[in-house]
Parts: sequence; C-alpha cells; structure tokens
Amino acid sequence: MALAQPSPKLQALLKDFQQIASMSGYLNHSFDPPQLRLFFTLYGRVMMDSPEQGAVLAPQLQAWCEDLSTRLREGSSGTIMQPQVQVSAPQTMPDGRDYLVATITFNTKVTETSYLRIRTAILAAYQEAVKMREVGFSAEGAEAMPVSTDAPGSPTDMPPVDEMDKHG
Repeated sequence: MALAQPSPKLQALLKDFQQIASMSGYLNHSFDPPQLRLFFTLYGRVMMDSPEQGAVLAPQLQAWCEDLSTRLREGSSGTIMQPQVQVSAPQTMPDGRDYLVATITFNTKVTETSYLRIRTAILAAYQEAVKMREVGFSAEGAEAMPVSTDAPGSPTDMPPVDEMDKHG
C-alpha cells in the first residue's frame, strides 16, 4: 500500500514554516496526509560578563521562555502542545565569552485549512526571539544584556534547515 503524497499546499506550508524557524532555531517535520506534523526548536542565548552572572540571568531567561511558551499556546488556541523549556548552566565559548542557552521545543500539526493561527503564533514567537537577540532583556530585569537566539557556536556550525529535516 503506497503512502499518500502530501499536497502542494502542505509542501508550501512546510517551506513557510521552515523559513520562520530559521530565524532562531530549526524545524523537523513529517507528512501525515492530510496533516503536516511540525517539531520546532527555538534557541535563546544570553551573553554574560562572567559565569557568576548566570545565577542572575538564568531565572530571567527561564521566565522569558515560560512567557513565550504561554503566548504560543494561547495564540494557537491550544493547538501547539505544551512547550518544553531547558536552560543550560553557564558555558564558556572558545574565545572566552560566557553565555547561557535556553532551548524551547514544541510541536503541532497543521492541515491545508487550519494553519493560520498556528503560523501567526509561531511567527510572533520567533520575532520575539529575534528582538530579544538584538536588544536584550528589558530594563525591568537586571541590566540589558545582548541575547542571541542562534544555537551555540557560529551560525555556520549549524547545517542548513533542509539538511536537518532529512534527519527528523
């Protein structure tokens, strides 16, 4: 029995979601016609002056991730499954700079007719991650710190989104 091929519309939706995810993470997927299952990973990286500063920034980064997770669920009317958040211990890059990484993973499924709310919520989350990377935490927290939503290492260390999809 041959598997049903995904429709051109589902394939176009996949490309759209891949482009969004490439802003600050990556996306794995599977076609389950008439659905497209999406598995997202979003990264947040906070640069620090010292590893000790991680004790102050880790709770702030955790709170940012939890707020973002709540907005993802609410914005998608609950169709995005509860995101998982993990904040790393302080780490040091080869050049001596210290950082924290937060990883938010979440998944959902879309069809040709039920994707707009999900797309809107996911786009808003990735745009928020990019904004945080560029301007850091708000003045309400400690001091504004530059934040990068790229995975640890330089962006060239990550394979292109298309290559990652082949593994998931």
